[in-house]
Amino acid sequence: MAGAADPFFLGDGPDACLLLHGLTGSPAEMRPVGEALAAAGFRALGPLLPGHGTTPDDLDATTREDMLEAARSALLSLQGSRRLFLCGLSMGALLAVHLAARSWAREGLPDLSALGLLAPAIEFSGMTWVFTNVVGRMPAFPLILKKGPRDIERPDERGVEGAYSAVPMRWGAELRQLSKEALALAKRVRAPALILQGALDHTVAPAGSRRLARALGSTRVEVQILPESGHVLPLDRESGEVCRSVVRFFQGAS
Repeated sequence: MAGAADPFFLGDGPDACLLLHGLTGSPAEMRPVGEALAAAGFRALGPLLPGHGTTPDDLDATTREDMLEAARSALLSLQGSRRLFLCGLSMGALLAVHLAARSWAREGLPDLSALGLLAPAIEFSGMTWVFTNVVGRMPAFPLILKKGPRDIERPDERGVEGAYSAVPMRWGAELRQLSKEALALAKRVRAPALILQGALDHTVAPAGSRRLARALGSTRVEVQILPESGHVLPLDRESGEVCRSVVRFFQGAS
């Protein structure tokens, strides 16, 4: 039986969703949403992004361009789907915005039907703000920095399977730039978008979700604040509500 941190491909329906995990995370972060989508008749693909699943040293050798190319390749692997959806957590939400900002018709894909953006990393808070806005502006030395515990409010959650407890110094600048690029591209997005944000998130600020909602060119944007959740929404106290909201929104966009 596959481990929770492994890449997953669930379901066999005609409509498909690409699910993208966050920086230093693993597919385990997105598996609950993937399982809910599969149960609702979707196919759900959750890849392991470059530099993850091994050691932080491999992440140090990985760029945001590598992340974007891997996300693009994963999306293209869903050719033949009747409808396509995107769902990403934190950095994964930024990658989803990048993908949604372009047309895929020339590459044989249908227009994206909807996006699920979970705790999008637009505006940072706490030590993540220090990491992106202070460390991220310093010369990128080959240093691996220790991280605090994952931002999850569930008292029984000890961490995300397969996630790193450290992050390369150079990713402060990479994450900040990826965020800026996603915000600039948001006006090109036309697919309906659902933004979910934890009220107790210590990694990204709720103001960033509202800012992204205003910037999106989507035909429909919904923002939902989850009062008891931190950053890793699919694994937190309101995981069930997160999964139901994504499934409901995608079904409504179909």
